[in-house]
Amino acid sequence: MGYVWYTQPATLVNQVHLGRAGLDGVQRLHDLIDEVIARRADEFRPHGGLLMIHDWRLVSGYESDARKEYLERMRSREPGYLRGAVAIVRDTPLLRMAVQTANMVMAFRTGGTLEMGLDPVSALVRHRVETPQETAWLP
Repeated sequence: MGYVWYTQPATLVNQVHLGRAGLDGVQRLHDLIDEVIARRADEFRPHGGLLMIHDWRLVSGYESDARKEYLERMRSREPGYLRGAVAIVRDTPLLRMAVQTANMVMAFRTGGTLEMGLDPVSALVRHRVETPQETAWLP
């Protein structure tokens, strides 16, 4: 799937290495997100929620059931867990449309805002994301 790690300030970063996102990959990613929420919610509440930075530059597309599952998992969580997200994606209409749909779910259900970008480094710097500790990597 790629890499996922939790770091400060209350940030979950993932770098997906799948060319085409399928249901299994989406479920694994959201299982890890749920694990971070369960274990670290007290840490990110003072920050206004969790920030997620998704580096999806290697993703060229997704399966329909994967998109549906992704949005449903977002909707299933309690509002307020998320302060924002950044999606680093290829500049393609299909991926941008998917990110815009997720932005609508965030606006109406989970809270936070979703930014789109092409460069993960600038997003990490802008949000002052710290280098992860060795224990921050998730399976």
